[in-house]
Amino acid sequence: MTDKKTNFISIVIPVYNSERTIPKMVDQLVASLKQKYNFEIILVNDCSTDTSEEVCLSLFKKYRKQVRFFSLAENVGEHNAVMAGLNQARGHYAVIMDDDFQNSVSDAVRLIQTATQNNFDVIYTFTEKSQRPLFRRLGSWFANKTADIVLKKPAGLYLSSFKIINRVTIDKITKYHLPFTYLDGLILKASDNIGKLKVQEIRRSAGRSGYSLKKLFTLWLNMVFNFSTLPPNITSRLLVLRSKKQQFIIRKAYESAPDNKDGQKQNT
Repeated sequence: MTDKKTNFISIVIPVYNSERTIPKMVDQLVASLKQKYNFEIILVNDCSTDTSEEVCLSLFKKYRKQVRFFSLAENVGEHNAVMAGLNQARGHYAVIMDDDFQNSVSDAVRLIQTATQNNFDVIYTFTEKSQRPLFRRLGSWFANKTADIVLKKPAGLYLSSFKIINRVTIDKITKYHLPFTYLDGLILKASDNIGKLKVQEIRRSAGRSGYSLKKLFTLWLNMVFNFSTLPPNITSRLLVLRSKKQQFIIRKAYESAPDNKDGQKQNT
């Protein structure tokens, strides 16, 4: 039995300098999902400096019925890029995956199955042994420890980038209009009906992490300013450290459209 008729699935992938990983990832997603689900793959290019733009456009042309491609006007970071994708998502559920292809397609299918067979609003994934670089692991550990204090995160919950969100939660979090986006903070505000699923992580085959100390620090500031339960006097002292606005503007959108041969729907 499948959920092909009852559930439409959106796969949201923020893309940054992943010209070598995103083609294989999309190929495998299409091959695995097409027999089981009605789905869309939303690629959001966050102003990559390699040929990711051209690669994503090629994937759109290859899979016009399954792939939608949005190119942002400036680099806004992973969380804002994901929010841009969620604002376009049409699915009953949205799976969020990194573009480094360190999460398997089979685990994405398991995540969808777990979500459709249970009553969770959100399901986060976790691994026992991460294959990601040390800096990225330390950054994730620090972000989760900060979330324990700042967001009052449920004990034992790991805030991973690989997760699934249902339609009700998508609609709630996309209504927020904040100058900074911390996706997990929005999710925790929207729902406490959260599950978790153990997955295996694949060693990265190409490219390197787009995370930097500056990006991790900005993420930490977003937690403190927009979602903190700390006393106001503490956060106000940090206000001088707050960076400029982080929001997304879609520069180009490529979607299947019968009246447009190239599929380009928007160019702003």
